[in-house]
Amino acid sequence: MKRTICCCALLGFLAGCAAATAESGKSVAVVPAEPEMEAGTENGGLGQLDFRRVVKDAKARVFPAVMFIKCLRESHESGKKISQEISGSGVIISPDGEALTNWHVVDKAIDVRCLLFNGQALDAEVLGSDKDTDLALLQLDLPEDSDPLPCADLGDSTALKEGDFVMAMGAPWGLSRSVSIGIVSCRKRYLPDHSEYSLWLQTDAAISPGNSGGPLVNTDGEVVGINTRGVMIGGDMGFAIPSNTIRFVADQLREHGKVDWSWTGLQLQPLKDFNRDIYFEADEGV
Repeated sequence: MKRTICCCALLGFLAGCAAATAESGKSVAVVPAEPEMEAGTENGGLGQLDFRRVVKDAKARVFPAVMFIKCLRESHESGKKISQEISGSGVIISPDGEALTNWHVVDKAIDVRCLLFNGQALDAEVLGSDKDTDLALLQLDLPEDSDPLPCADLGDSTALKEGDFVMAMGAPWGLSRSVSIGIVSCRKRYLPDHSEYSLWLQTDAAISPGNSGGPLVNTDGEVVGINTRGVMIGGDMGFAIPSNTIRFVADQLREHGKVDWSWTGLQLQPLKDFNRDIYFEADEGV
């Protein structure tokens, strides 16, 4: 009996709502309530993380160490002396003015001039360079009473994962102090004829002419690569030298001024070659 009374009361209430709606000529939308979420569970547990703050802090740790580099290059091609201005980027890695850039930025340079974050212009000496990995180590010519320079720390490039956010810093097209942001597209990219001694970090952060030698920075504010190659068409694919390769090469350049690589003269062929449709029945070997 009680159940019958409750049902009748509920039907009466619904009928009254329908009558009121019809009388007013307006429709009533029923919005389902959203489920309650515990604090910090939004976006996979990153609800309390301010990504803008993360990017800002990471940029602040490295940006003061980024340099704009301009070189005067001389060559004697075609039997005559040719002078050319080349610009690129670099990053300071020690308080006493040691810096990294690309080999192709300072190749054949007779004069290297660097513009620092505070507008100070300094000459630099090339301590060593390595064409095979496209790296060069510079030493800024600091005044005797100069304060220690802001410098960036080298991070661990093997800790990166595809999808991690990174920033490319430098001077694209000669526009100094620029930053672009993207993700790690591939952590171990093989480029034919350019991967004899190291693989590459692939990113969709914009890397344009002039970005060469600038740092690729993770969200912890560490240099995880040196920007080196970019795609002119599309602009969504760039390549950087991993920091673990940089650390090894920089030590060699600091001590010897060059890197003596060994080359066996052997070329390897995959056991399963998709391009040439060749498959060897073997589980190991080359």
